[in-house]
Amino acid sequence: ATCAQRTCRGKTEEIAFALAAFDRRLLMALFGNRKKKDSDSVPDLPILDLALTLATLALFLGDGLALLYESWDAFLELLLSLTVTAVAIFVCKACAVPLGRHLSTTASLEKPRNLRKFADQSWQLVVHMGMTWYEWHILDEFGWQWWNDRASHWSMPWQLAGTSGPTHLRRLFIVQLGIWFVTAFSHKFVEAKHKDYFVMYGHHVATLGLVTLSYFNGWTPIGCVVLFIHDSSDIIADTLKMVNYLGYDETSGLYLAEAFFVINLVSWAILRLWVFPALAIRSTLVEYPYVLPLVHPGNMCRVLLIVLALMHLWWYYLFLRILYRLLAGQGGHSAGAEEYEGSSDSEADDQSHKADNKAD
Repeated sequence: ATCAQRTCRGKTEEIAFALAAFDRRLLMALFGNRKKKDSDSVPDLPILDLALTLATLALFLGDGLALLYESWDAFLELLLSLTVTAVAIFVCKACAVPLGRHLSTTASLEKPRNLRKFADQSWQLVVHMGMTWYEWHILDEFGWQWWNDRASHWSMPWQLAGTSGPTHLRRLFIVQLGIWFVTAFSHKFVEAKHKDYFVMYGHHVATLGLVTLSYFNGWTPIGCVVLFIHDSSDIIADTLKMVNYLGYDETSGLYLAEAFFVINLVSWAILRLWVFPALAIRSTLVEYPYVLPLVHPGNMCRVLLIVLALMHLWWYYLFLRILYRLLAGQGGHSAGAEEYEGSSDSEADDQSHKADNKAD
């Protein structure tokens, strides 16, 4: 019996190792071997990392099945959104690398990770600009009543009738699901880790949860407002990062990184610290006309909105720390690197790159 148990245990271990090797090969095939850590300050929390990944996978499978149950067209729209987003990322990065190499300062090009991160940020800027335009178009079509009147979030004809909303509004949420799923998996498996790795990962999962619950719970008007607030403010943040990666700060004599930092500081405070809680969170707590049981998708939406608001405060705290460094006379590029990214294994690559250049 003991021999049989040992044999069984050995076969079980072989199967486990084979599955682990298969998982690694699958991830390599899907995402490549490009994962780096751009900050030594990223906490080592494997259980939290696994939990966020499993939550993303659960939402992915759940949304896919729910849309398939809704209609074959809705499921195909999700697949199309995933495919278009993936292709757009590839094209944006391919175009951004030569563009960034042409526009970057000499000092910035000495660190290859700046060009890599410029390309990583480029596709996010394109997505946020495209989605802002789409959401602006929808808000304008409804006369901006969702922006000016919180009560209108809950009194649209299709909500009162218990039916689905207009096709273009419904597609907005399916497109956003595709974008955020690709963004979450890219954050996990492709892009380098920054200091806010877990906060950003949690933000992706919370956003996916909100988009899902808003779509299937009939909260699409307020969901559109929340998406517009985030996508529009992200345009400034994306531009700030890209300008910073190009090296257009005080050391180059252009001061563009510092200028966009101030613009981001103001726009973030207005849109995310004031408009977001005053318009979106308050609407769900005060203007919402129904009494919900404790366990209800609507209450989960409220919790996730508050979680996002807390994340906004945490990021603003980072911005204020960068502002302190700028006022102390530090350059924008180095201040952002120390507070947001820190030292990393990428720096070893940069040093190796410098050594190779000197050898040449």
